[in-house]
Amino acid sequence: MQAVYEIEMVRSIALCQRYCYSAAMKKTSFAGMNCPVAQALDQIGEWWSLLILRNAFNGVRTFDQFQKTLGIASNILAGRLQVLVNAGILERARDPHDGRRFEYRLTDKGRALHPVLVGLYQWGEEWVPNEKGRRVELIDDNTGEPIAPLQVTSKDGRKLRPQEVRVEPGPGADQHILVTLAAGRQRRSETDSANQPVSDS
Repeated sequence: MQAVYEIEMVRSIALCQRYCYSAAMKKTSFAGMNCPVAQALDQIGEWWSLLILRNAFNGVRTFDQFQKTLGIASNILAGRLQVLVNAGILERARDPHDGRRFEYRLTDKGRALHPVLVGLYQWGEEWVPNEKGRRVELIDDNTGEPIAPLQVTSKDGRKLRPQEVRVEPGPGADQHILVTLAAGRQRRSETDSANQPVSDS
């Protein structure tokens, strides 16, 4: 049984290395990797895409506005916008004030990324700060007060630390996910055992 586990682990590592190496060298898509994180990165992980989404949440709509606020080459911008449109994150529609132009608007799928952008804002301010102080404040329109830091919480509202959240395979998990999670559980079990107090008996 241990030999089978080790063989599957080697296969899993090789698969991950192939995807990671290909992505770094050839920008190969993660779409075929059965992982929600990898497939999310396939759609929004390119850094210009996240900056486009940041500006879209701040009210930027037209190609010219994106180019002016980002300082990005027009061909790169056109490509990134098309990727986001194809993914259903942005929609391209005619400008209601000028029928000759188009706007890029967030869809429901795009708006669902708001917590991701808020998390990046808050993480950046805390861990990559500007020595002069905060660069932006995220304000609750209803109260005029800064919003609270994002937290992972239980159903009853308790704040959860990373070590208190367990990832379990779902019905869509493949062998790569099963092996990866099994390795994590084994490591976690070994760590828990090492931290157990030694009995005096």
